[in-house]
Amino acid sequence: MTDFAVCLAGHPHDDTPPRIAAAAEAAGLNALFLPENSHVPVARRAPDKFRGDMRLLARFYDPLVTLAACAAVTTRLRLGTSVSLLTQREPLATARAVASLDQLSGGRLVLGVAGGFVREAMTHHGSRFAQRWPLVRERVAAMRAMWCEAEPAYRGELVTLPTPCPSFPTRQPGGPPIWIGSNSLAVPARVAAWADGWLVRPDLYPGDPHADLDRACAEQGRERATLTLALMDAPSNLRAAAQAVAAGYDVLVFLVRGDSADTLLRAVDALALLAARLRADG
Repeated sequence: MTDFAVCLAGHPHDDTPPRIAAAAEAAGLNALFLPENSHVPVARRAPDKFRGDMRLLARFYDPLVTLAACAAVTTRLRLGTSVSLLTQREPLATARAVASLDQLSGGRLVLGVAGGFVREAMTHHGSRFAQRWPLVRERVAAMRAMWCEAEPAYRGELVTLPTPCPSFPTRQPGGPPIWIGSNSLAVPARVAAWADGWLVRPDLYPGDPHADLDRACAEQGRERATLTLALMDAPSNLRAAAQAVAAGYDVLVFLVRGDSADTLLRAVDALALLAARLRADG
C-alpha cells in the first residue's frame, strides 16, 4: 500500500514545523520530510540548478533539531530528511545526532541523503565537489559502523574514524533507512549497492525509475522488494496522483510551502483529503 507524505519545502521562521507535523498525523498522513542546507555563499561561480529563490535554501531550519521538535508532538508519523547533505556534515557528530533522534522518536526516522549541488558550500565544509558521491557513501558506511558495532572503526579513501570510537545505537536495527535523494542515471546503482530507498523526481530523472532500479537490483543481486521508491514533488491532482500510485511508487511525497502557518495547514488538509480518496479508490 502506498504511503503519503509531505515535505515542508519552506515555512515562516516560527514554531510552524511541529504544528504541521501534528496536523499531518491527525489528518492521517504517513510522514513528514524536511530539507537541509547549511548556507548559500553570497558569491557563486556555478550556475544555479535550483528552480527558485536561492535565498530560501539559506533559511532552512536544521532538520534534525526540527524533527526532534516534531517527534515530541507526534507518536506515529515517520520523520525524514529530504535530504541531509552529508558533504556538509561531519560523520561522528551526525551519527550521534541521528541516533539520538531515532531513539527519542521511537524509531521513526528516515535519513534521506545526498551530496548537494552548491559547489562553494561544499568547499566551505572541506568537501570536493568531484568527490561528493564517494564521500556520501563513505560517510554513510562510517555512520552505520557507529550505529551497529560495539567499538566501531572505519577507514576509507575519504573518511577515517578514530579507533576505538564510541558506539551510537539506534532504535532501528542497523540504523534508520537510508534513502538517496538524487536524479542522475548513476543513482539506481547507488541505491541497489548501499541504500534502502530512492527519493526520485521523474521530471528531472532522464530514465525510467522503475525499470532502472529493477535492472540495478538484478545486476547487484539485491531484492527489489527490500527497497523503497518514493516520488518527490508528487502531483496534487487526483488523476495524476492515482497514476503514480498505479505505477508502483511506495511513497508519494508532496511538497508544501507557504509564508504563513495557515497556508501550510490548509495545504496539509487538502493533501490529506487527496490521500484518503486515493486509499479509498485503491
